[in-house]
Amino acid sequence: PEPEPEPTPSFNVAPSSLSAKSLASGDLLNHAAWLACFDALGLGGLTRNLAAHCQLESDDGGTVVLRLDPSQSAMKAEVHNVRIERALKEIGIPRRVQFSVAELDSTLETPQQQEERLQQERHAQAVDLLHHDPNIQKLQQAFGATLIESTVKPAPEPRS
Repeated sequence: PEPEPEPTPSFNVAPSSLSAKSLASGDLLNHAAWLACFDALGLGGLTRNLAAHCQLESDDGGTVVLRLDPSQSAMKAEVHNVRIERALKEIGIPRRVQFSVAELDSTLETPQQQEERLQQERHAQAVDLLHHDPNIQKLQQAFGATLIESTVKPAPEPRS
């Protein structure tokens, strides 16, 4: 018998099934919703970097508490709270923002970890497609060509 594959962490809701509009109805944010609405926030620079290293710890309808990876705590500043609050309000989720510097929950991804995982998945898919491409296979057979997997760059994911 073959060993069973390692279970992957499960998240409450598939992020793609959520949108900022569906969150604006007064529902409390959960971590899946945080991941789903992250890009819609339109954050940039250091604020985006800081928020990308956070997990949603709690939402009471008035205040969102973001758990920040301790390795990123030096970036914490009030200006980032204000920018994230403004961005949440612009997508219909008016909340105050607080940071809690603590070890992250290993079963949840931060937006940064999610983006890295998705990039790795796109890269693996692109490599697989190239390995199975008949034209690539002909080049390999005719000229002894090899595919240098580290140089494969998948097309950018279209932003919704």
